[in-house]
Amino acid sequence: MLRVILIAMTLTMSIVIVDAQEVKVNFDDLEEALLSPDDVEILILKREKYKEWPNELMMFRNLRVLDLSHNKIESLPKNLSALANLEELDLTGNNLDSLQSSIGDLLSLKKLMLGNNEIYHVTERIGDLEYLTNLELWSNNIYYLPSRISNLEHLNEIDLRGIQMNEVHQHTIKALFGPSVKIRLSISCNCD
Repeated sequence: MLRVILIAMTLTMSIVIVDAQEVKVNFDDLEEALLSPDDVEILILKREKYKEWPNELMMFRNLRVLDLSHNKIESLPKNLSALANLEELDLTGNNLDSLQSSIGDLLSLKKLMLGNNEIYHVTERIGDLEYLTNLELWSNNIYYLPSRISNLEHLNEIDLRGIQMNEVHQHTIKALFGPSVKIRLSISCNCD
């Protein structure tokens, strides 16, 4: 029997129709998503004023895209391995001050957006994200990037704009990644 699969994506909802049965895969409400956690693939929870990472997120085993941007989240949970299928994580505009080692458990991650936080420390485990193609760290307080970040063989672009670096630091960053990675930097400063 031939199955026809139609995927209709809009800003508010994605529907997958399989044999005339609709299954919603894109949610922007946590309570609604919790009603069918196995169906959730995309979850948009931006501007919800979360101060902590919602523990309920660990129930979404098939989650591929998670947007928690513009909340007030201060740290990541220790058990991120529960989100094994996550490919895109947006934590832009939160209150993160460091990138904990649990980020290295997201082995399927391709895009990580952490711009406009207070991050000063990036864990060595960032180098475990072998499929990462895009990394946004702009407008943070980062003073050090671990050398293992150069292990990101699939990385196409890293955004470090708004981070104060002198010319020596910028040269070190460029040498770390080589010419195949697009590196976005602000103008160097006379800072140490």
